[in-house]
Amino acid sequence: MDFEKQQQAFRNAKPSLIGRGFEKITSPVGGAVAGFVPNGLVRGVLKGIDQAIGTPQLVKFNHDLSDLKACHDAAERVAIAVRAISGTTGAASGIGGILTMGLDIPATIALALRCIRDTGRAYGYDGKGARERLFRLQILELASINDKKQRAERLAALEAGIGADGSLSEVPPEEIDPVIEQAVERVSRALAIALFRRRVGAAVPLVGSVIGGAVNVSFQGDIGEAARFAYQERRLRAGEA
Repeated sequence: MDFEKQQQAFRNAKPSLIGRGFEKITSPVGGAVAGFVPNGLVRGVLKGIDQAIGTPQLVKFNHDLSDLKACHDAAERVAIAVRAISGTTGAASGIGGILTMGLDIPATIALALRCIRDTGRAYGYDGKGARERLFRLQILELASINDKKQRAERLAALEAGIGADGSLSEVPPEEIDPVIEQAVERVSRALAIALFRRRVGAAVPLVGSVIGGAVNVSFQGDIGEAARFAYQERRLRAGEA
């Protein structure tokens, strides 16, 4: 497997097709629908869930962490499990149309964060510490952006924080909390737009079930790809150091 080629393909990729499609179709009313759920609520859910680092893994694995392909395959298993779970909850929340379409948002965010955390574990990173938490937030933000320019900017920022040996750049202890707060704010805005605007079509009962499931699968697919890129990049740099 050509991992370097895989990494470059992610850098050059456009935002996901289904994400861009829903953004385009729903842009006239997406902002209004997003307004039903305040950013503050998304932010609170985001902060609370990401602090729960001790929740069980979604997929059990016991592979050789020195084998990069085995790490990649374990991460793929995590992504497949997350898409299956989130697709089911998205379909269920869409059955009642606009009255129920936002009910699985906390679960969607929780699954996304667990996907990122477990992907890190698949590559040998336990995710402990404030700097690792910031890295996870950067991944979540990157996966939530559908604007090409913004995506390139956030990708560059994420890569800039990875050292030549795969470690994360140091942030002074007195600065890490404000930096994380800023990241949470950016991620909250990105998620409010990405999750709610994509779900406008789910406002129609029954039809919304299909759309809700498809949107969740697409979103979690974006999360899985961004997480694999980020942690794989760290491993590749560590191997070269």
